[in-house]
Amino acid sequence: MHNQRIANPLLADDTRADGIAMISHELRNSLGVLRNAARLLRSRVGAVDVERVRVLIERHVGQMSRHIEDLHDPAGLLLRREALQLSYLDLRTTVEHSVEAIAAECARRGHRLVVNLPADALWVHADAVRLEQVCSNLLINAAKYTPDGGHITLTLDRLAGDARLLIRDSGIGIDPANLTRIFEMFVQLDSMPQAAEGGRGIGLAVVRQLVTMHGGTVSARSAGPGLGSEFTVLLPVLWARPDEA
Repeated sequence: MHNQRIANPLLADDTRADGIAMISHELRNSLGVLRNAARLLRSRVGAVDVERVRVLIERHVGQMSRHIEDLHDPAGLLLRREALQLSYLDLRTTVEHSVEAIAAECARRGHRLVVNLPADALWVHADAVRLEQVCSNLLINAAKYTPDGGHITLTLDRLAGDARLLIRDSGIGIDPANLTRIFEMFVQLDSMPQAAEGGRGIGLAVVRQLVTMHGGTVSARSAGPGLGSEFTVLLPVLWARPDEA
């Protein structure tokens, strides 16, 4: 008798479709990182740190494996807090990993990427892979919707009881009337040329879902089209090292 996987009858078709779309989006992001890593290695430029590129590739292959496991598990198609693999993390490390993943793309587009990290650790109880998805999606959007030669600034600091991740860009901006809609699934604004970039209006929905699962919030600001954008993520932070908390 063949083993058959029985679909979860409680998982509605639209929920399953949204889950598959989100996972596919994240797989495409990781594939983009691997493609840029291959370009770096192929360039044979003396400044390329082969060991760092190798670690980057291994990390994203691991992320892709986790996403593929989600595709094989009906419950994995739901982004639920219970599915988080929690550990104590220094959020600076998560940000550094995301910056490494997007650095080659920023260089290709001629963007100036400025990263401001605090001197002291910002400890959170979180899922490392999921938080890297959050930061990477915001950086990818900033790079994608900023004309070549633009400016992107990432700042990580503490705001009261939260860790604050702030990403600003000099990109195409957003109509203030649409600042809440951009976090909805499949929303594609007329001002954003997703078709040219392969965007499908999924990345920011993933960000909001993952941040909410971690007990945090995400918001967007823009003075309008052509005036850049600013995204702020707030996450509960520990007041002491995990071994001292």
